[in-house]
Amino acid sequence: MIIGCRSRFIEDRIVLIKDIGRRLPLIPVILVTDRDISVPRLLRGVNIFSLVWFDDVQTQLQSQVEEARHTVALSRLSETVRRSGLPPALRAGLVHSFQRARSMPVRNVAELAQAVRRSPITISQQFRIHAGGVTTLSSFIGGLVLLRALQLRLAGSTWTKVSEHLGLARATLNRRSRAWLGCTLTELERIAPEHLLASFVSKYLRPLLEETVSEAVAKRPPTD
Repeated sequence: MIIGCRSRFIEDRIVLIKDIGRRLPLIPVILVTDRDISVPRLLRGVNIFSLVWFDDVQTQLQSQVEEARHTVALSRLSETVRRSGLPPALRAGLVHSFQRARSMPVRNVAELAQAVRRSPITISQQFRIHAGGVTTLSSFIGGLVLLRALQLRLAGSTWTKVSEHLGLARATLNRRSRAWLGCTLTELERIAPEHLLASFVSKYLRPLLEETVSEAVAKRPPTD
């Protein structure tokens, strides 16, 4: 949801933003206002997804909208997994993976297992069994990494900066892109984020959760 107002009206809008947060906690709010040093202070403790100045709308707003959509989609997938009948260890691992994928994805099974204090062997085996052997937990994690990588690239980061942010070599990202999609990172840039997300769901989650995931991802948040 995008809310625009002049900075002199920020205090009035804060009441509205807080009300939205209570009633629609999964809907991210992007606030667009005047560049004013007092705004960040007024927004302290207020839950907004991002702040965009009016004079930066042309260069920043679209990327923030795409990031908000990405975050909401991952939140809904996470909630779908949380409510599923998957084994507790695997469910905890997948939910954590989605939560981390919003900013800094886990990079491998060992890192995920350590984060959720589960055995890497257990969660890998459970994933393989419930996916019917058609994909692996490692590939699932690699898919989430590429979703975040594309998001960062489309927001203006070079592949070198994307690599540094994710803590993975560019060659590793390129290898994962080829393994999943059969394309290089340069070719990956031409894929629309929503198409990549749909491909991720089909490849890595549908085997686990069947059609319920498709329904969760199909719901998109309002952006105005």
